[in-house]
Amino acid sequence: MRLETLARRLPGALLEGDGAVDVRGISHDSRRIERGWIFAALPGARTHGLEYLEEAVSRGAAAVLSDRSPGGLCPWLHSDRPRRDTALAAWALAGDPQDRLQLVGITGTNGKSTTADLLARVFGAAGRPAGLFGTLSYRVAGRSIPAERTTPEAPDLAPLLAALEAAGGRSAVMEVSSHAIAMDRVAGLKFQVAVLTNLSRDHLDFHGDMESYFAVKRRLFDELLAPGGRRVLPAGDPWARRLLETPREGDVTWGIGAGTVAAVRPAMSLEGSDFTLRYGEEEAPVHFPLVGEHNLSNAMAAAAAALAAGLPLRAVREALEMATPLPGRLQPVSTGLPFPVFVDYAHTPDGLRAVLESLRAVTSRRIVLVFGAGGDRDTGKRGPMGEAAGRLAHTVIVTSDNPRSEDPATIAAAVAAGVRAAGGSPLVELDRRRAIAMGLEAADEHSLLLVAGKGHEDYQEIDGRRLPFSDAAVIAELAGGITCA
Repeated sequence: MRLETLARRLPGALLEGDGAVDVRGISHDSRRIERGWIFAALPGARTHGLEYLEEAVSRGAAAVLSDRSPGGLCPWLHSDRPRRDTALAAWALAGDPQDRLQLVGITGTNGKSTTADLLARVFGAAGRPAGLFGTLSYRVAGRSIPAERTTPEAPDLAPLLAALEAAGGRSAVMEVSSHAIAMDRVAGLKFQVAVLTNLSRDHLDFHGDMESYFAVKRRLFDELLAPGGRRVLPAGDPWARRLLETPREGDVTWGIGAGTVAAVRPAMSLEGSDFTLRYGEEEAPVHFPLVGEHNLSNAMAAAAAALAAGLPLRAVREALEMATPLPGRLQPVSTGLPFPVFVDYAHTPDGLRAVLESLRAVTSRRIVLVFGAGGDRDTGKRGPMGEAAGRLAHTVIVTSDNPRSEDPATIAAAVAAGVRAAGGSPLVELDRRRAIAMGLEAADEHSLLLVAGKGHEDYQEIDGRRLPFSDAAVIAELAGGITCA
């Protein structure tokens, strides 16, 4: 594509230099630039992309897209919104695969990964395999690619969508994070189905307050929704009610006991949930093997999204009954000990509350909880996380999560204060491995151990270093050295 042709696809971008140059790709990473590509030199939190211009040019960059001048080294697409225009350029250079795919976007604070996985399973059960893009991996045409972030940067996503289409895919299921929306990673996409799982406190270090957080999330349902697109919203949720104040044709609500798509008469245990799936006049009995009410809510969000996307109820039932837990999402860990052990990613007050309430609803076992809070993130959520733990767990061991550049003791003190405020008596052990060992020792045949906060992560981030650490692996290793009475 000629650079001048591409420039016409970018509202407000000004071309300086030779517009006859042929360009065939774009990247924001100078290390990935190939000959004939555009280098998107973007402003960052600590550095600006232009600092890496020489490397990009040495690798064959044919032009630069940026808010700053490259100093005449190559043609320049001058943009006041370089992230948005990078996304628009990425779609165009990939051949606009997004226009020929059914896009389903899932946003919310908690439950996105499980909902997306369940929905992709329904597409598969209906004979319409879909691409999946989320926190754990990007799955395209039989390949699984480790995820760098929940929602890929547009220059990474565009070729994956093109590969999906080339392989015969017709749909793409995508977790859409608030950061991705705010930073224009999905600018220019139009989602045929947009799903809200829930909204609670998280990322306020980035968004500032809940109103700003919600304002970003709702952009998926306003500016990023395709004409005739369908909104899939949780029945009774206060944030969803604000969206429903302006109803749209095709809106679908979901819930447990309420909504257009509902789970009625649920019976839950540590083996999962049995319920009747109701959609209009149709009903189907379902055994869903994932544990907890929060997972049943994820199942209803996925079911409602699938039905809104035109998939049959038969496929929904089949997929839900064949579901397995995602890594780190209330994932059972086999230990040979006389009590169940779970690992979960819950790292927000509402996420921790939901998983603890779900466990208390299905078992009378005493809950031993090991968890911490991350550093360099929303500091205001630490106390509320502690309060949820102090109110709902029986034994609370506060430890380190990913302290990043912060003092782990300072983080743990704020969490422990929340536990005490809720009437609990926390134990504090900053070494996460020793804290897990304490949890295993504290549990007995009448207990259940939950290790929360890191889930699928296989590292701890401490002082700028990523050190290998997997909760599930450490649990399995330590459990092998415990003698059962």
